[in-house]
Amino acid sequence: MKNKKLWISLLVILAVAALAGITVAKKPNTQEKLSGFKDGVRINTERVRKGTLQTKISTNGKLEAQDTHIIYAEANNKIIGIHKKVGETVKKGEVILTLDTDSQQKTKKQLEALDLQLKAAQEAVEQLITGGSEREILNAQAAVVQTQKAEQDAKDQLDTAKTNFENFERDLKNQKKDYEVAVQLLSEGLISQKEMDDAKTKLTDLEQKAENTKASITSLQKSIEAAGLQKKTAEYNLGVLLNQIQDPNKKQSITVKQAEIKNLQTQIFNARNDLEKSGTQITAPIDGVITEVPTKEGMPVVQGSALVNIIDPSKLVIKSVIAPYYAADLQVDLEAKIRYTGSETIELGGKVTKVAPEAAAIDNSLMNTNIPIEIEVSNTGNVMKPGFIVGVEVITHMKQEVCMVPLSAVMKDPIESAYVYVIKEDGTLEKRNITLGLNNGTEVEVEQVQEGELLAAHPEGFLKEGMKVAYSLPDDAK
Repeated sequence: MKNKKLWISLLVILAVAALAGITVAKKPNTQEKLSGFKDGVRINTERVRKGTLQTKISTNGKLEAQDTHIIYAEANNKIIGIHKKVGETVKKGEVILTLDTDSQQKTKKQLEALDLQLKAAQEAVEQLITGGSEREILNAQAAVVQTQKAEQDAKDQLDTAKTNFENFERDLKNQKKDYEVAVQLLSEGLISQKEMDDAKTKLTDLEQKAENTKASITSLQKSIEAAGLQKKTAEYNLGVLLNQIQDPNKKQSITVKQAEIKNLQTQIFNARNDLEKSGTQITAPIDGVITEVPTKEGMPVVQGSALVNIIDPSKLVIKSVIAPYYAADLQVDLEAKIRYTGSETIELGGKVTKVAPEAAAIDNSLMNTNIPIEIEVSNTGNVMKPGFIVGVEVITHMKQEVCMVPLSAVMKDPIESAYVYVIKEDGTLEKRNITLGLNNGTEVEVEQVQEGELLAAHPEGFLKEGMKVAYSLPDDAK
């Protein structure tokens, strides 16, 4: 029993010593000026401040000229004069190169030949559409008359042949009877042999004539058919020449000629274009600086090859990439800050002018992608040059005149409700639930606090609502 009392007494002594130790540990240095309760729990403070809060994306990129003009050779040619060098400035309209005139002369001759071909094709189509010439029409009319006459002549001959054939058949019938009578009379001795032979000869002649006339009738019928076809052909041709008949062959000829005209017109358009572009001088399209130009006179020029490159160094853009994580924050017209560090640090403003509609692969990898963006630089000055690598901060969100607190002063309870400890005027703590707004990674927007209020800077879990605290003012109040 005595031992039990001894242990209880020992525990009480240890507890008192522990409390004394905590009091000593929490006791402020008497040399410091503290607010609140001198014997309260010692804490550091932060002050709610009001100002502009912004979030940003940091990256880097390469300065490039916004206006770059490459002049290409419009035709095969030869350089006979070089008037500017790389690095020289030029004004719009200044002559940079002089070219030979051979190409221009060839194009002119080609254009003249094409014009003649086009005129001939147009005349052919016009003739096809408007009908034949007067001579062609007269010849066609004569052909119709001739075929009509040939057909009528054949019909008249056929009528005569048919009449003759009928006469021959009648005479032949009578002659056959005479011959049969002659045979009978000869058998009775009433006529001589010669009289009977004469009757037979006459019968044979009539049979031959009838046969020949029958063959002639057949031939004349075919002649009439042929003459009829010739007449139809002649009438058809005349109708085509008079535009009374639409001939498929003629229609096809018109279509072919019209296609030929269209092709010639295209060639003439291109030739005239080439003629306009095949001038003997290459001039600057903008004010700028030459970054590329031929260096040897007399060198040949191939159509489509790059001759001159001019940039405007006063208008610069930055081409950069942003991680897909920030895709939802990217949009055109976001403000940007640009920094170049050389012998001196230069800071400029800018604005996002382009955001790619899709992410681009990195090193042909489908797993790693970035979003290309373009930023227009304002007020480039004389130091910033194309090719410089610069740092970029894209301002994604900005709010002005908002109350903000350090993230280090924010606590969250088990149900994820955010709160801060506000130090009241009487030196006690107030646990205030808050709603977090815009967050830049260091400070966060909070509506439930007022500018100037003091907060527990790094609140610990042992702080409680109503707890008395001793605190030093933040640096802005010292």
